[in-house]
Amino acid sequence: MVSDQNHSFAFFCAKGVAKWRQAGTIAATLVVSFGLASCAVSPVGDAPGAAASAEPASRKQLVERRVAARWDALIKGDLGAAYEYLSPASRETTSLDRYKRLRQNAIYRSIAIDDITCDTEACTVKLRLTYDHKAMKGIVTPVQETWVFDHGQAWYVYRG
Repeated sequence: MVSDQNHSFAFFCAKGVAKWRQAGTIAATLVVSFGLASCAVSPVGDAPGAAASAEPASRKQLVERRVAARWDALIKGDLGAAYEYLSPASRETTSLDRYKRLRQNAIYRSIAIDDITCDTEACTVKLRLTYDHKAMKGIVTPVQETWVFDHGQAWYVYRG
């Protein structure tokens, strides 16, 4: 009789733990999903008439100007000015000091923009970067950048 009661109690606890584990997994999944969704959405949103609603041609021109200006700053070695082109989210996750430390030894020569493709949320920029390395000079490498729009401005998404 006592062993039957112990067996049924153990069965009850096992089900409770299994249900609790599933609830924890579901809750964790929801928290992560909402967290990622909140990172993707601007808390204020784009201003009326901003670049997000602009024509693709004008958005491409805006991004092209911003890409050229950012790379001009990097080529000149003005890392503070180049940092200002990072998206607000990128600046929140990467401090200016860290950005400078990661970029300080780079010697960039020039860029050539090959293609800019825009959708409703962002633009993808394909370019060729020419830079010097301590062992070799004039290395040309393809680079792909993502630029997003926020408050009517294009911002570089830094993945450092």
